[in-house]
Amino acid sequence: MGRVRHAVAGNPIVHSLSPVLTALVHAHLSRQDDVDIPGLKGVVVIPTEGVENALAWGYADGLPSPPDWEYVGSPLGKFRANTLLERAVAASCAEHSEADSRLPNAPLVTDKFDSQVLGDEEVWLSLTSPLKHQLSIAAVKCVDNAMDIRSVNTLRWDGITWWAGSSDGPGMCMVAEAFGKKSKGVMGIIGGGGTARSVAAAWTKSGGKITQMGGKRELDEDGPWNLVESKPDFVVNFDDDGGDLSVRYEKMDGDFESRVEFLSTNADGRWLLCAQHLHSWATLWAPQYSEKLPSLSLLMTRLIAAEVHLD
Repeated sequence: MGRVRHAVAGNPIVHSLSPVLTALVHAHLSRQDDVDIPGLKGVVVIPTEGVENALAWGYADGLPSPPDWEYVGSPLGKFRANTLLERAVAASCAEHSEADSRLPNAPLVTDKFDSQVLGDEEVWLSLTSPLKHQLSIAAVKCVDNAMDIRSVNTLRWDGITWWAGSSDGPGMCMVAEAFGKKSKGVMGIIGGGGTARSVAAAWTKSGGKITQMGGKRELDEDGPWNLVESKPDFVVNFDDDGGDLSVRYEKMDGDFESRVEFLSTNADGRWLLCAQHLHSWATLWAPQYSEKLPSLSLLMTRLIAAEVHLD
């Protein structure tokens, strides 16, 4: 069987929960009899301002000075951090075979992608700020409009080619549905960076409209989004805290019950992270198993439990 390495790259990055989600989804699929997925060799975080450093890690499989991951106080890829992560994931999956009923849910809806054979040495990358706009079209093959809108957050190296896509937008649409936002409503957007562009394009594709509400930068007027001057039904703030749906999250305190209670009614950035992660698996990393992925609410349930175990 082959193996896969996953990294999340950007800056700041040591707070990222993406390594937990990769391990949780991989564990979920690996426990199914009719799934043949490469073994997870490791997950790391790459603090960098340049996408070329993330790609270099993909080729070389090494970081000169791996940072301490915030949740365990030591670098991922080292024995201590790897062991603590593995134990938290195993405990979370064992304790929660079903989603907590208090958590909202929405179906995973994706375009149909050709199933690709998983290679012997796969590399999967999640990109965050400030890397999403940095890739050259000559360096990758896109499965969607990520290069057109300059917002790539998911990469896959299959041993021959770098494949790229954007899962932020579909992920936010999934979160909006989970929290009862009308799919054809008006979304107010503060900001115009890579994540905002992906969300605006996806929301427009689903039949919605966009009202620009300022920000450090704004959306281009000629982009693939339906800009209107209407009162928004809800607001997403991509620049700061606030808004009805959040793109940000911080380390949580409390036990499992208190965290579930909070996240059942608050669209904390963990919801977007879970949703876009599922879309990354369904479109790039393992599209042949898209129907076997955990639900949004189950993944969130297990993420909450894993975080508690990592405390």
